[in-house]
Amino acid sequence: MPQLSILAVAAATAFLFAPARGQLLRLLRRTRWLLAVLLLTYAYAVPGPLLWPALGWASPGVEGLQQGALRAARLALLLAGLALLLAYTPRARLVAGLYALAKPLTWLGFDRRAFAVRLGLTLDYVEQAPKRAGWLDALRAPLPDDADPAVYTLQAERWRSRDSAVILAGLSLLGIVLAWDAC
Repeated sequence: MPQLSILAVAAATAFLFAPARGQLLRLLRRTRWLLAVLLLTYAYAVPGPLLWPALGWASPGVEGLQQGALRAARLALLLAGLALLLAYTPRARLVAGLYALAKPLTWLGFDRRAFAVRLGLTLDYVEQAPKRAGWLDALRAPLPDDADPAVYTLQAERWRSRDSAVILAGLSLLGIVLAWDAC
């Protein structure tokens, strides 16, 4: 679990920056039920000694609570990384990066152009979505008059030596973590 501690320190450091903090709080609020269900599922599904033996079957297990808390913490760290990515990467560069990273999947028949266009249009729609209204108001609202189809243009970035260095550093860190786990 030392790698979880390293990731926690990195996430806590990233949490100091206001744009990432706002994104992370928004993501955690949206996934709070998922985190709670994850914790409770592990707490009651993993066998082991009971937390409150007097309650019998209604008591969660100690090991289950520990494993559920670990899984929830890992998910929260993943959300912290996503918050950093969303806070500091413009949408167009994010889509272009995913488009470039999906190149090896074309050998499996994955259409990365369609993926990039769908993702870009979805992110555009989410950003321009109208504010929440009552369901009756939403039904009464007139439909938008979009006669022209949406056009999505993807600006490809040039590959730089810095990109190779970052990927190499990430792979090296992954190798160190895997070697650490093997010990």
